[in-house]
Amino acid sequence: MSTPGTARAGSPAESSETPADRYHVVADGRTRALVCGNASNVALRIVPGLTVTNRRRRWYARRTIFLDGVYGGAPFCDNQARHYSLDHHAGCIRGFTLATCEQAVVMLLQGLSLGVGDWSVYVNDPDLDSLLAAWVLMNHQDLLAGERALLRAAMPLIRLEGVIDAHGTDMEILAALPEDVHGRTRAGIDELMRRERELKSKGAWFTADWIDYAREMLAAIDEALLPEATLADLKRNQESGRVALGDRMGVLVQSRDGVYAVEARLKQRYGGQLGIIVLDQGGGRFTLRQVDTFLEKDLNTVYRALNRQDPAARPSGDPPNVWGGSGNIGGSPRATGSQLSGAQVLAAIHRVFAPREPFWTRLWRNYLLVREGRSDTPALPPGK
Repeated sequence: MSTPGTARAGSPAESSETPADRYHVVADGRTRALVCGNASNVALRIVPGLTVTNRRRRWYARRTIFLDGVYGGAPFCDNQARHYSLDHHAGCIRGFTLATCEQAVVMLLQGLSLGVGDWSVYVNDPDLDSLLAAWVLMNHQDLLAGERALLRAAMPLIRLEGVIDAHGTDMEILAALPEDVHGRTRAGIDELMRRERELKSKGAWFTADWIDYAREMLAAIDEALLPEATLADLKRNQESGRVALGDRMGVLVQSRDGVYAVEARLKQRYGGQLGIIVLDQGGGRFTLRQVDTFLEKDLNTVYRALNRQDPAARPSGDPPNVWGGSGNIGGSPRATGSQLSGAQVLAAIHRVFAPREPFWTRLWRNYLLVREGRSDTPALPPGK
C-alpha cells in the first residue's frame, strides 16, 4: 500500500497489478477509479473529504451511489435519478440503522439493477465498512448467483463488521453468531483491519494513496470471503470493458480462448443482456461477435468505422488488409492485426450502436461539467 503519484490526466493509470488481479486502476481524464474485472461497469471513486449536498447532487450522473457519509444528509433512495446514499450518520437514529456494508447487501437483495448501465460508487474515507460495501456492489453478480451461495458465506463477516461499525465492540452479541463462527469471523476482521490500524497509528492514513490501498484491500476481502476455486475462476475470466448498447451491452474480453467458449461463459453471466463481444487475443488480433442478431445494425457498420480509424487498415491494398467478416462475426485485419487498443474498438462499437442523446442535451451536460470544475465530477462516458 505504497503512495505513488497520481496518474497523468488523460492517460491510463499506472499500477502494479498483474493480469490476474481482479481490481484495476483506470483513469478517465479527471480522476482515478477502481473497477473489478468481473463487473467493469461499476467504478469505485475515492475522493478524500468529499461531502455532496442536495443542491450539488444534481451535477452527478445517473446511477451514482454515495457511501458512508459522502452525502451530507439522511440516507435516501432516489429511483428517478438512480442516486442512492447508503449511510448511518446524519438524519437517522444510528442505533436503529444498519451500517453501510449491510445496507449494500439489502439493496442487492431488493433488486438494485447494477448490471445495467455505468455506475459510480463514491467513498470519502476507505474504512472497512465502506470498502466492504463497495466490494458487495462491485461483486453483485457473483454474490447473487447460484442461490446466493457466495453471499451466504460472506454474510457472517459483513454482519459482524456492520454491528461493530454501527454500535461498537461491546455490542457484538447482536451479530448472533455461534461462538466458533464468531471467533473465526472476528479474527478475519482483525486481519483486514491490520493495515488500516497500522497506517493510523503512524499518522500516515491521510497521506496514503487510498486508491492503491483500496485495491489491495478489495483483493484481501476476496481472499477472506471467496473460496479459492471460485476466486481462481473469476481471475481467469475477466472483462476489460463494457459499454451500453441501448438495452444490450458490448463487452471487451482479453482471452486466449476461442470466441464461442468466451460467448458461452458470458451468456451464463449476462443472458439476454449480451449484445456484442470484442475478444482481444493479443498482438492486435481481435474477433468481433454479434450475439444479438436483432440489433438495429450489424457488424458491417462497425467494420466500416474501424477501417476509417485503424492505421493498420489498407482498404485499397492488393489484397486489402481490413476489418471484415460477416454481419455477426468477424475481426481485425488478417495480415497485420490492428493498431487500435481494445478500448478504442469498444468505443467505436458504442458510437455505432448506442442511442445518441440530442445535441443540445450533450452540449448542456458538457457545460455543466465545465462550470462545476470539480475533480470528483465524473467525466462523460465514451460517445456521450
